[in-house]
Amino acid sequence: MLARRALPLALASLSGLLALSCSSYELNMHENAPASAFAALPPNTARICVLRPHGVAALVPAVVHDNARLVGMTKGPSYFCYLAEAGLHHIVSRYGDDVDAKLGSDTIVDAHLTAEPGGHYFLHHDVTAILTLSVGWVEATRANEMISECDYAELVAAPSNERLPAPGEVVPAARPQ
Repeated sequence: MLARRALPLALASLSGLLALSCSSYELNMHENAPASAFAALPPNTARICVLRPHGVAALVPAVVHDNARLVGMTKGPSYFCYLAEAGLHHIVSRYGDDVDAKLGSDTIVDAHLTAEPGGHYFLHHDVTAILTLSVGWVEATRANEMISECDYAELVAAPSNERLPAPGEVVPAARPQ
C-alpha cells in the first residue's frame, strides 16, 4: 500500500523538478551549421566558436556573453560561432537555468582573448564534472573533432532585457579605459 502512494509522489516531485528546469533563452538546433558560420571573415575580424561536445547535463544551458554582449548558448552537445572585432575580448559563460540564477547555484566562468584579424578561436565548454562548467581554448584540430559530435545551436529567444545576436554581427573589442 505504501509503495502505491510513493510512486505518485515520486512522479509529482520529478514533474516539479522538470518544470523548474527552464530557461528564458531558447535554441533551435541544426544538424549542420549555416553557411555563414564558416564564411570568409570581414576585414579586422576573427571567428570565435564555443563548443560543448558532451551529453552530460544535456538540459543545463550555458549562456555566453562577450564584452557584455549576448553571443549565444550551448545546451547538450552543441556549438555556435560568432564574429569578433580584432582586439580584447572578455567572454563570460553562465552555466545553469533561470532557477539556478535565482538561487545563486549557477556557475560563472570567464575566458580572455586577444583576437587577431583573421583568427579562428575555439572555446571548450567542459561540463564533464556535471555540476560545474570549466572553459579552455582548444586547437583547431581538436575543435573539429568536437564539432563533429555536436549540433549547431542558434539562439532564437532571450529575456526582454537582452538583444539577440544578429546574423553577421561583429562583437566589438573592449576599449582601453
